[in-house]
Amino acid sequence: MMSDKIELSIDEANRLIEKYGSPLYVYDEEILRERCREVRGLLHYDRFVPNYSAKANSNIELLKIIHSEGFTVDAMSPGEIRIELAAGFDPQEILFVSNNITYDEMDMATKLGVRISLDSLMQLKMFGERHRGGEAAVRINPGIGDGGNDKIITGGHSKFGISIEQIDKLLEIASDYDLRIIGINQHIGSLFFDTEHYVDSCRKLLTEAHRFRDLRFLDFGGGFGIPYRYRHPEERPDLHEIGKRMDELIEDFMEDYGRRLTVKVEPGRYIVGECCQLLGTVTSTKQSYGEKYVGTDIGFNVLL
Repeated sequence: MMSDKIELSIDEANRLIEKYGSPLYVYDEEILRERCREVRGLLHYDRFVPNYSAKANSNIELLKIIHSEGFTVDAMSPGEIRIELAAGFDPQEILFVSNNITYDEMDMATKLGVRISLDSLMQLKMFGERHRGGEAAVRINPGIGDGGNDKIITGGHSKFGISIEQIDKLLEIASDYDLRIIGINQHIGSLFFDTEHYVDSCRKLLTEAHRFRDLRFLDFGGGFGIPYRYRHPEERPDLHEIGKRMDELIEDFMEDYGRRLTVKVEPGRYIVGECCQLLGTVTSTKQSYGEKYVGTDIGFNVLL
C-alpha cells in the first residue's frame, strides 16, 4: 500500500534532534521511491522516460535515489547542472530548461553535452548565433494553464514558453540558423488536481508537434498536485486515468508521425513533497495584545 506521508513519533523526532541538532529536514527513502515508481508506471508507451524537475529539491542524496529509479532530470541553472552531474546523471540525461539564459550559460551547457530547451524566440536567435547548425529543444505554451493559484499557472497567459501563434516564426528562425529542433516541452502549472486541462494541453501539444520533423522527444511537463491538508485532504490527481488517456493520444500521434519518439513527464513536487518532515525547536513563547506567539528556530531562511 502506498504511504501517504512521512510520520515520526515525538520520541523519534527528539532522538534525531539530539543527534543532528535543529532545524532538521528528515526524508523517508521508502516514500520517495514509492512516488518514483508510481510516476514511472504512468504510461505503458514503450519509450516513456520519467523526468525529475530538480527545482523542487536538489539535495544530492535525493538526486542519487531518483537517478537510481530510472529518472532523467531537469536543470534550471548552471549550479543545478553541476550537482546533477555529481549525483551521477549523464549529461545526455539532463535538460537545461532555464527561461532566462545567457550566452555563457548556453556555451557551458553545450560544452558539457547537456541539452538545452529554449524559452523564447530571442533565446532561439541567441543559440543560433552561437551554435549555428546545432540541436535544441523549445518550450511551447499550449495556451492552457492550471495550478494551485494564479501565481503558479505557467500556461496560457504567462511569461513562459513560445506561444502557438509564434511557431511559424520559430521555424523560420530555426531554418535561418540551420538549427534542428529535437524536442518540444510544456508545463501548464503546478499543484493541479483536475486531469482535464493537463490532458487537453497534451493533445494540443501533439497537434503542433507534427510541424517539427526532427523531433526525438516530447515532454508534457509535470505539476501534479499533492495533498497538503491531511485533515481535509485534496484528492490526488488520478494518474491512472491520465496515463490511460495519454497512452491513446501518444499511440495515435506516433502512428501519424511515422517514428516513435521518447516521451517524458517532469514532476518535481509530486516526487519529493511528501517524503519529508521539517523538525524544529520551540525557543520562546509570549503574549502580545491578546495573542500567543511561539518562537522557533525555523525561519524563512529554512523554509526557502
